[in-house]
Amino acid sequence: MPEQEMKHIEGILKEEDIMKLEPEEDETYKKVEACQNCGLCLAVCPILEVLQHESYSGPRSITSELSRTVREFWKAKDVVYFCTQCGRCQEICSKNVPVPKVVSLIRSKLFEQRRDLVPNSFEPMLENLNEYGLAFEPMDKEAKIESAKGRLEMLGLPYVPDKVKSNAEVLYFPGCQADNLLPEIRESAKLVLEKLGADYTLLPDLKCCSLPAILMGDSEMVDKLEKDFLEKVKNLGAKTVVTTCAGCTATLEGIRQRNNADFEVKHIIEYIIEDFGREKFEKLLKNHPEHISVTLHSPCHLDRHVGKYTTDYAEEILEILPNVEIKRLEDPERCCGAGGLLNLYNPQISRVIIKKEIEDIQKSGAQTVVTPCPLCLVQIDQALFKKKAKTEALDYTVFLAKRLYGA
Repeated sequence: MPEQEMKHIEGILKEEDIMKLEPEEDETYKKVEACQNCGLCLAVCPILEVLQHESYSGPRSITSELSRTVREFWKAKDVVYFCTQCGRCQEICSKNVPVPKVVSLIRSKLFEQRRDLVPNSFEPMLENLNEYGLAFEPMDKEAKIESAKGRLEMLGLPYVPDKVKSNAEVLYFPGCQADNLLPEIRESAKLVLEKLGADYTLLPDLKCCSLPAILMGDSEMVDKLEKDFLEKVKNLGAKTVVTTCAGCTATLEGIRQRNNADFEVKHIIEYIIEDFGREKFEKLLKNHPEHISVTLHSPCHLDRHVGKYTTDYAEEILEILPNVEIKRLEDPERCCGAGGLLNLYNPQISRVIIKKEIEDIQKSGAQTVVTPCPLCLVQIDQALFKKKAKTEALDYTVFLAKRLYGA
């Protein structure tokens, strides 16, 4: 078909709000037709637990609405932006309908064809991605170093200068939050890698993993960031990309798989168990003077989007730490409510979702709750603070650094 004619047809489709799909997208989209309308997904959706069908009809409505002959994708707008992308609906679905993937697809089409329906609350992050290639405005380099040193001093941890070199075995990818808002995570990962004797490097110019762009539906930005990441890993020659962010882990692994790249992507928890080894790690541990009780919040992007074995690994590491007592949550895989950009789209609902998790954390009696996800950490920490709870929230990698360095 001539290019001019194709553009004319695309213009008509756009005017009529009919979704045009690429073959791969069409394959994903058609999977909604497998939905049996059984309603099992409704029982596990964190949004429905709060809204009780008042203004949200749940993941089942996505499949029932979008399986119609005329693909009026815009009718699902009130559903797709509420989705936290936790993946519990797909996990319980007997037909494995990929609701989170379909939600991302619909958001991308809304962004492309109906920008008027994209939430205004996404704009600041979109501007940051366009200007800096990061979800958050970056700090001045010197200010970032001073901030990192100050945070480490409060934690009783030493500062290690950045390493940037070619042909290191490991590339540490901190992600936007750890690089700009929570430098103690970035610095703690360096300290842990130092203890492991890892041959590692950081990127000379970090860009976002692309997850925020995926969640907002900016496919053009997603492609740009994906190409940037692949090119940088190739130029550095790293064999393994190590992360400390659950969202980065799942997203970068998706990039690796789509491009059949010859490197691995692992959260630092996976790296410790699979690459360094439990026995070797245990030998690094010295008796810590402080006894502490800890509970684990397992993030959705690791537990469901990467694999449940990550939760097992996280618990396994905690179990071998001297003087650490684990107190398990009733539902350690509960969504914290911050995912899917819900914390930007509807912060009120996001805050209500976390309440049950906070109740569970307090019920456990643990002194500290740890999570291997910066997004979950901020959500939990803010909720604990508002409730004036005595429980401390710490990033998992920061907690490891404190135990390894006796802080």
